[in-house]
Amino acid sequence: MFNVKITLKKERRDNLLDIVLKVNNGQYGTTLKIYPHKCFEEFILMPTPSSLDILYFTSIIYAIDKLIPRKESDDNWSRDIQVTIPVSNSVLWELAKEDLQDGLNFLTSDNWNISFSQLSRKYFKREKDILAINANIEHICLFSGGLDSLAGAIDLIHNNDNVLLVSHTDGHAANYQHQDGLINKIKDEYKSKNNIKHSYIKVEADTFEDSTRGRSILFHGLAIFHAMNFGINKIIAPENGVISINIPLNPSRSCSNSTKTMHPYFIQKIQDALYKLNIFIEIKNPYLLKTKGEMLVQNENKNLISQLANLTISCSHATLRMNWFRTDNNNCGYCIPCTIRRAAIHKLDSILDDGLEYGYDIGKNEISFNTQNETKLDILALSYFLNQKLNLEQLKREIKLIAKIENIDGIADMLYRGYEEIREYLNEKGDENIKRLLH
Repeated sequence: MFNVKITLKKERRDNLLDIVLKVNNGQYGTTLKIYPHKCFEEFILMPTPSSLDILYFTSIIYAIDKLIPRKESDDNWSRDIQVTIPVSNSVLWELAKEDLQDGLNFLTSDNWNISFSQLSRKYFKREKDILAINANIEHICLFSGGLDSLAGAIDLIHNNDNVLLVSHTDGHAANYQHQDGLINKIKDEYKSKNNIKHSYIKVEADTFEDSTRGRSILFHGLAIFHAMNFGINKIIAPENGVISINIPLNPSRSCSNSTKTMHPYFIQKIQDALYKLNIFIEIKNPYLLKTKGEMLVQNENKNLISQLANLTISCSHATLRMNWFRTDNNNCGYCIPCTIRRAAIHKLDSILDDGLEYGYDIGKNEISFNTQNETKLDILALSYFLNQKLNLEQLKREIKLIAKIENIDGIADMLYRGYEEIREYLNEKGDENIKRLLH
C-alpha cells in the first residue's frame, strides 16, 4: 500500500497554494506546483472554490501517478494507493467517491482508495476581492498540440466565435510554444472570427514513473475548471475512435494501453461523479465513431489541416529522439500513435506522408527486426493484431472485454474501418520487412 500524505504550503505570488506530497513517510516526495499562465489576469480573476477543487483534485491525481514507481508494486504494474484530498466541501465529494475511484482504477490500472477532508485554507486567495470578468467565452476545446486536437479545434472555430482552447504542459512532448504556434496559424486562417483564446496551465511535479496515465484526468480537469468559471455546460475533447477505445494489441498489453483518455466508460464515470458534485458539464467527443483518417478527410477545412498536419505532435516516444535517425523531428514514426497518425495523413493525401517528418521512416528499412532494440516492438504488436483480421462480432467481443459501453455496433464498425485504414497504409508505405509481417 502506498500511503500519500498531503500538506498545504504557503501561497505564491500568483495567489495559488503549492502542495507537498509524501509517500510512505517520505519514501517518495514532491512539491506540486500549478502555473496558470495569464489565467488569473486575462480570463478568470476570481475562480470559484468548487472549480479550484476540480483543478487541484485532478492535479493531485496526476502528481501521484507520476510519483509512485510501478516497479515497487507486487506485480510491477498495479499500485494500491491511499490518499485523503482536501476540498472545500468534503461531504459533497464523498458522494462522488465511488465513481471517481472506479474511473481512476480503469484509467490507471491501479487500486485507488480516496477520501476527502475539509480544506483548512483557500487554494487561491487575492489580497482584495475583485469582481469576476466575462471574457465572452462560449466554447471550450481541449488542445494538446496533437493531430486530433488540431482537427477538433479547426472544426469548432470554423463554425463558432468565442472559442477557448485549453492546454496542459509539463515540459515534455508538446509545449506551450508549439501549441501557441499552431493556434496562431489557425487564427491567421480565421481572421474574421472573434475572440479565439488559448489558456495553458503548467502542472509541475517530480517524476519517478514514466508510464503516466493520470494525465488524462488532468486534461479534463483543466477544461472543466474553465467551463465552471465561464458558466459553460459542455467541453469538447477531440479524439479518434480507434485510440478512444484502444483495444489491447496483444495479451501483454491488456493493462497498459497507452491511453484511456476518452474511453466511454471512463468518461461516463467522470460524468457521473460531476453530477454528484452538482457540476452539470458534458464531456463531449464528437469523433468517437470516426477513424483518425476520417477526422482529417471530413474536416471543415481540409486545406488548413493539410498545411498543419505535419506540425503536430502525436508521438508517445518524443523524449527518446536522441536515438532517432532524424533527431530534429517531433514524432518517432514507429510507435502506435505515430503509425495511426501516418495512416490518417496518408488517407488525407499520400503526398503529405513522405516519412521525412519522422525520426524513423518505416518505409526505408530503418526499423531493425534482427536486434534487441525496442523500436520493433510496437510494429510487431500491431502486425500481430492486424493479422487476426477480426470481424465485427469478434471486435464486439474485444470491446466488451474492456468495459461495458453503449453503441457497441457503431463502435465495432468504426474500429473495423480504422484497422483497415492502418493495414492499407502499411501495405502501401511499409518496407519489405514490415510487409512480410502482414499475412
